[in-house]
Amino acid sequence: MKKKEQTDASLKIKKEIASNIKRIRRSLRNFLTGEAVAKKLNISRVAYTQIENGKNHINGVTLWKLSVLFGCSVKDFFPTCPSGYELSTKDIEAIKKVDEKALAWAEDLFGPTKNK
Repeated sequence: MKKKEQTDASLKIKKEIASNIKRIRRSLRNFLTGEAVAKKLNISRVAYTQIENGKNHINGVTLWKLSVLFGCSVKDFFPTCPSGYELSTKDIEAIKKVDEKALAWAEDLFGPTKNK
């Protein structure tokens, strides 16, 4: 994949995650404003707005905090993994070396292993 294609793909994924965060927040039975969520995350309202608009990167810890706050799975924030981006055997081995629990989470998130 060329660098421009990687950048375009990364941007699309970031935008979709942002859109999912906003959609889930707005669908809550006890609706939370962006400002209320920002306070609970201990970040500025502007920083949270930038996350929801896909203009600011979000880390795994913040995604986890949002999933707890919204009562959903972290997986709900991510788009479906497109064909060709599944975990390879090499990916699985690399993740397994770091953390067995991370391996289960990655397989759940990205789907079954493909032999590549």
